[in-house]
Parts: sequence; C-alpha cells; structure tokens
Amino acid sequence: MSITPAKQLLQARLMVTFARVVECRSISAAALSLGVDKASVSRQLAELEDMLGVRLLHRSTRKLSLTDIGATVFDRALRVVEELAAAHAEAEHARGTPSGVLSVSTPVAFGTHHLLPYVGEFHRRCPQVTLELCLLDRQVDLQDEGFELLLRLCDHPPETLVASKLADIHYALVATPAFLSSQRPIEQVADLAEVNCLFYGYRKHTAQWRFSAAGAMQAVQVRSRVAVNNSDAVKALALQSLGLALLPLFAIADELQDGRLQRVLPELQAQGYLGRHLFAIYSPTRQPSPKLRSFLSFLREVWLPQQRWLNLDAAVVR
Repeated sequence: MSITPAKQLLQARLMVTFARVVECRSISAAALSLGVDKASVSRQLAELEDMLGVRLLHRSTRKLSLTDIGATVFDRALRVVEELAAAHAEAEHARGTPSGVLSVSTPVAFGTHHLLPYVGEFHRRCPQVTLELCLLDRQVDLQDEGFELLLRLCDHPPETLVASKLADIHYALVATPAFLSSQRPIEQVADLAEVNCLFYGYRKHTAQWRFSAAGAMQAVQVRSRVAVNNSDAVKALALQSLGLALLPLFAIADELQDGRLQRVLPELQAQGYLGRHLFAIYSPTRQPSPKLRSFLSFLREVWLPQQRWLNLDAAVVR
C-alpha cells in the first residue's frame, strides 16, 4: 500500500530520529544531539513504529537494542541520512562554485565594444559558467524574457528590481577638425541650430539638446540630415565630417585621445539621451546565484578598472 507524499516526508524525518537514537544508543543522548526534549524523541520513535506496524527497538531501563526488523530499518534510515547529507553538501558546493548558464543583456554598441572583449577573461576565471550575451537596444523585460542580468544605461532603474550602479555616464559634443574648420566658430549653444547635428533617433530629424553650466540649463532645437538608431552609426557619420555629434564618452574615448574627434563647447556639460548611469539590474532574491555573484564581482573588480573612458570622464567633466 502506497503512502502519500506528506507521509513520506514525515517518515523520512522519523527515520532520521531513529537512526540518531541507534547511533547514540540512548534516547536521552539522541535528544541532546538533535536539540529536542526526550519526550519528543520517544514520541517520534513510537510514531515510526506505528507507521511501519513493527517494533524497532527492545527497550529496557539500562539499554536499547535493535529487533531483527529494526536492524533492517536502521540500514534504510542510514541511507536517508546519507542522502540528506549528500544533498546538503551538493547545495553547499553549488552556493560556492559558479556554474551553469548566465543570460545577460546589454545595449548593442556598449556590449560590442566594452563587454565582449572581456568575455574570455571572465571564462578563464569562471570556466564552469556558460555566458549568454544578448545585445539589444530596446527595453528588455528581465523576468518575462528570461534574463538573469541586465546592464542598462538609464537615469532611474525599475523600483521592483535590484539595481547596482556601476558607473556614471557622461556625454560630449564632438566633431572632426575638418568639419569644424568648414564652419563658422561655434561659440554658444544657439549656434548649434545653424549646423547639421547627428544624434540617436531613427526617423527623427529634429531633437532638443540640453547643456548645463554652473547650475544653469540651456536648450536648443537641432536638426539632422541623417537619422540612425545606433550610437556607433552616429560616430561613423561624425568621423565622415557630416556634422556635430552628441555621444557618450565611452563611445568616443579613442577618437578623442587620438584627435580624430574634438570636443565642442567643452565648458558645458552635455545631457545625454541614453541615461546618466550604468546599472547592473537583476531580480530581487534572498541570495543571488554564485554565477551572478561572480559576474558582478568580475565587473567591479576586473572590468571597471580597465575602462579607460572612466578616466576620460574624470578628466573632461567640469
């Protein structure tokens, strides 16, 4: 006759108590070992015997001894204890060793230039983690789409998720020396309305650019003869001397340092369109998985110190 799952669970618990009594050779000693009172142990033994319909122990005032069937059940009880110990050991190992599939989503240009080059280094550090990296510029639903981590550029992350800020994102207005030499000097924000301006926004040919200085905000409506939906494309157009571009510093660090692009109105702080911060965003859980913890640690301890654009931010932002 089969027993219900609830009774199976109860029987497993009672078998653990029974095994402990036999190993301790005393109900009192077993009770002390299990952290319960003697009456509870005696009650559990009686409950197990009732459930099985057999006597498991010969009891006397001086000692306990196993019945024949009790010896057989004790062998089974030891297997239950061993399986529980193995499960606990495996769980401890899983909590401490990063392994499994980690699905991460990042914006396209950011992920391509600033995360993909470090995947090999992460794998060398965590060889049992399989990384799934999905490059998407659109808004991603973390839970519905099955991602464990989002790296996102934004001002305010969702309040229902855990968001750990990795870095601030700064922007600059830039152009090639050739383009600047072909235009009248750009000395104030209002001058931007008279030149071709390149920005992120497919099928949008106008945009409002905003700048701040000494706590004061200035805005200007700008126009573009080319519309694109990728920051790499904006940079490519700027490098063709087709106009001024408003871009995050992480996208143009190399070009600024080698002189292919120059900053325009550097005394002003440009307000970006992608967001002011880079966040690592994940679901709220009591304890993040080892693979997620290892990747977050890698980002902070290994990846961030190698990002030259962060030093560029500190050098140019006023």
